[in-house]
Amino acid sequence: MIQMISPPQMFRVLAIVLCIGSQLNSQEPSLSDVLSHSPSRANSILYADIPSIRSLTRGSMMQADFPEGMGEVHVAADLNLKPLQPKWEIGLVTFRNLKSAEYLAKSVKGYVDTINGKNVVWSPRQSYLIPMENNVLGIVRPTDRKLVSRWLSKEATSGSSSYLKKHAMQSTKFLSLMMAVDLEDTWSALAIENRIENFASLKGLDVKANAKLLSTVRGIQIIVGRKNLDECIISLEFASTPSQLLPIAKDFFIEILSLTNSSVPEASKWTASVDGNSLAFRGTISVETIDQLIGIFTLQDQAARLPATELEPIQDSTSESALLEINKTYLAKTSNIIKRVRDYSAVNTGDRAQWDSQMARRIDDIPTLNVDPELIDFSVRVAQGLRGNVVAMQQSNIRVGAAATVNGSGGPQVGYYGGSYGGGYYYNDANSTSKYQAVAQAQGNFSYRELISQIDAMEGEIRRKMTDKYKVQF
Repeated sequence: MIQMISPPQMFRVLAIVLCIGSQLNSQEPSLSDVLSHSPSRANSILYADIPSIRSLTRGSMMQADFPEGMGEVHVAADLNLKPLQPKWEIGLVTFRNLKSAEYLAKSVKGYVDTINGKNVVWSPRQSYLIPMENNVLGIVRPTDRKLVSRWLSKEATSGSSSYLKKHAMQSTKFLSLMMAVDLEDTWSALAIENRIENFASLKGLDVKANAKLLSTVRGIQIIVGRKNLDECIISLEFASTPSQLLPIAKDFFIEILSLTNSSVPEASKWTASVDGNSLAFRGTISVETIDQLIGIFTLQDQAARLPATELEPIQDSTSESALLEINKTYLAKTSNIIKRVRDYSAVNTGDRAQWDSQMARRIDDIPTLNVDPELIDFSVRVAQGLRGNVVAMQQSNIRVGAAATVNGSGGPQVGYYGGSYGGGYYYNDANSTSKYQAVAQAQGNFSYRELISQIDAMEGEIRRKMTDKYKVQF
């Protein structure tokens, strides 16, 4: 069951579901309408109320990710389940104030195009931006003109699953986040049986019967309320009642997380229940977990970076003062990402690898227009270092896995994941003993500490260079 999905991703798959909706020409964005007019079959949806998320994450670095002018985010996507990276994304974002297509184009250094009689903005950040009525912005990634055309024309699609349609119609009035993923027909009962036959949580139970039940999973949804982080519910829907799993549900879930190198400390305090054909886990979700979930998708980051959401006029980006501000802002954004890498509390190599890969992708997405080449080179080297750390952990697992095999243990299993916006390595230590897991973990941590030391040195050096070059403290 787990072999097909990368480690930390198993939780995310248990927790992701981007609910998207938007009426392209109506007064209010609608999740179900955005999904129903998806130009291709989507397997995931997302709804996020940015003001609520800013409130729930107050005091964290995540709060600064989104400007106060952002409202709701609705996304539909075709998600590659192994790396949990989107092949394509479409969605709507509401703003307190949104400028015209011409203003948007100027602010992102793109151009205005016309598709199906509607002004759209091509952005060099692999996006099409579509200003709509009532301060609603449509975003399509990547820059596939035909995809935009089909979306705007509301062509008939291959149809979304009934599972996603049901959740897209769910009221979001009291939610800060809602995500769902269609998982129907993802795994076979035989493949699941082979993966769970030695699970301690299933000892003495009918593994074959449980594998058959698990193979009928229709999808996974996560919701977070607006009041506090304790209002989190993760639910899995099956073709029949999962009541047979209830007595061991939490232990089984935690064992999956442990054996797939996923760190979700809050899972140990969740409570499980069964309602009809759904198995639900209720409890507290951490800010870091929310950060990971939202970070799987990119539309909200694209919207948050738009200077067009501000009321101030666009400044001349070639003036001396403007260039200085551009460079200081660029370095600040890179430094913030480095801090997130340093502060992340990973407890295993798989979790660290997934986080490093996601942070490297965020560095790649920082706009570089008119940025000092030395600063860009610094950020590129940081991103390369993060991806190199992923490879180092992968190589460590291979070496330890080889030793484990020689000594009669299956050793860590390693694979590669890729996607439209990047890739990396995932880990599955389900067949390795704790001894070999500990060795791989120690080697991975050593590689990480070396990387952080190198990045700290590079950051100090680039600050000195920029301060000397521009005669202003960076």
